[in-house]
Amino acid sequence: MNPSLVFIYVAIALIALVLIVLSAALWRGSQQGARLAAHQSEAANNPAKANAAVYRDQLVELDREFVMGNLSYEELKAARDELSQRLLADVGSTPEATATDDAPAAPVIWHKPWLAIGLLVFVVPVSSLLMYSVLGEPAALDPLALQQGVNASTEVTPEKLTEMATALTRRLQDEPNSMEGWVMLGRVQRARGRFEESAEALGKALALSRDDNLSIERAEVLAQKNGGSFAGEPWAVIQRVLTADPHHLNALFLAGSASYAEMNFRSALRFWERAREVVPADSPDAPELDRAISEARDKMGLPAIPARAVSAAPEVKTGKAANLAATSISGRVSLVKELKGLVAATDTVFVYATAVSGSRMPVAIVRTTADKLPLDFVLDDSTAMNPSAVLSGMGEVTVRVRISKSGQAMAQPGDFGVSLSPVKLGSKGLNLMVRDTLQATP
Repeated sequence: MNPSLVFIYVAIALIALVLIVLSAALWRGSQQGARLAAHQSEAANNPAKANAAVYRDQLVELDREFVMGNLSYEELKAARDELSQRLLADVGSTPEATATDDAPAAPVIWHKPWLAIGLLVFVVPVSSLLMYSVLGEPAALDPLALQQGVNASTEVTPEKLTEMATALTRRLQDEPNSMEGWVMLGRVQRARGRFEESAEALGKALALSRDDNLSIERAEVLAQKNGGSFAGEPWAVIQRVLTADPHHLNALFLAGSASYAEMNFRSALRFWERAREVVPADSPDAPELDRAISEARDKMGLPAIPARAVSAAPEVKTGKAANLAATSISGRVSLVKELKGLVAATDTVFVYATAVSGSRMPVAIVRTTADKLPLDFVLDDSTAMNPSAVLSGMGEVTVRVRISKSGQAMAQPGDFGVSLSPVKLGSKGLNLMVRDTLQATP
């Protein structure tokens, strides 16, 4: 759960607890005051009855002492006789006393403190909010606003970055277990050029939650701190991530950049080509990746490779319609209504074809967003990821759909999807209904 929401819930619970305790104390106080006033009134109106009640209590105490063995029978009898005589004397003197004494003051009658409790319920929350607005950090309750402030680099000045770093540092003193806070602080410090402080903050975030993308980001910061050198810990982090996931895109990108910086163009080309295999043609990273591959090939004296085709539904042209239909697959992707509340309009939708067995690398792919669902799609050679491996060269394929919140080409936990296999080339009207998390259909 978001730490800001946790703070709000805990604060509300504490305020409610304080109100309950104070209201109960006011209520009990009013009841006890009312009982005391009633007793005082009774004693003032009937002194004899009040005296008799006092002597009755004393007789009970004498009996208790006798039963416990603290008084003998003779002592008990003498004490009871003395109390009787005193009671008779007090009762006899009461009329004279009441005739000469002034009339007692009217007792104070306590009422139910509804007004006091109502004021308490209003004043405590309002005063708490006012104190927090003055002494606290209201902006810290909206981490998204802070994140947007960090990302809006065109509007962020060095002074604002310093203010953000100070505010985040103060916040993290009170919330040292906020992973999001440490990540934001690390990125702010990186934007300020404070690479050592940035690496330290990202390290604290990783201590709270292991994340390979964050590890790669920290490795890049460490390289910046070392003047662009990836020797030592940065390379160790990259190799660890790629050992666990050979297709981790961020790790492949950074491994290629590190190799290129070390003039090892062959290794750079190898890492970037591996990344090229899984990056969709219409990805924002694709043009930059192709440019980097061209530069590495040029450094090695290798010929340039053709640019990749951009994913798009083909336009069927007269005279070629029959040939295209025979080497394409078309259909519709839709989402069951039970999942509509779990899929955001901006989630990425991948529709792609892979070999039935062997490599899972897509031979044709279309990428869009969930707001376009239901989607009519066409997969053919124009949607190929690699010009040397096209759909028309396959006899039958597996058609897959994946809805990704991260937008990454590799499947992530929580992605939704469906697959259909085998599908022959030329198939039309496929109905791919996404029902659950990456479950295959027969």
